[in-house]
Amino acid sequence: MQAKDLETTPEVAFPAVMTVLQDSGYRIQAADKATGLISATGSSTAKMTYNIWWGFGKKKKVPMVSAFIEGRGSSLTRIRLNFVLSEAKSRNTFSDETPMTDPAIYKDAFERIEKEIFVRSAMNNQAPAATPSAAAQPAAAAQPAAVAQ
Repeated sequence: MQAKDLETTPEVAFPAVMTVLQDSGYRIQAADKATGLISATGSSTAKMTYNIWWGFGKKKKVPMVSAFIEGRGSSLTRIRLNFVLSEAKSRNTFSDETPMTDPAIYKDAFERIEKEIFVRSAMNNQAPAATPSAAAQPAAAAQPAAVAQ
């Protein structure tokens, strides 16, 4: 559920995962192409709290994701995603993390990643446009012959 092997290279998969996370509203906190690690944080939802000792405060729920992209042979790449929901207190300390285990979250993420990989692979495999020098006729042949009188 959290990992998937795809027929692509890490060089294509890494920016595809970054793009999907950013398009999904995550802010990239750290990314290292050499190790294949990406950490990102989503937008938070806050609610007001009250504690008898500390008074009023805020409690925020922040979605976070980490991704690990590793090559497996010449044309196979494994992508592993971990989504968690962290709870931040008003003093900006994260106390509780709850793993997101809903298969639909991972299915949707991998579908988006596969689509982005498909687009990137298609763009990388485009045939170069014909060069004008190869398509044009030599200058002498292109000029009309003089009419004999």
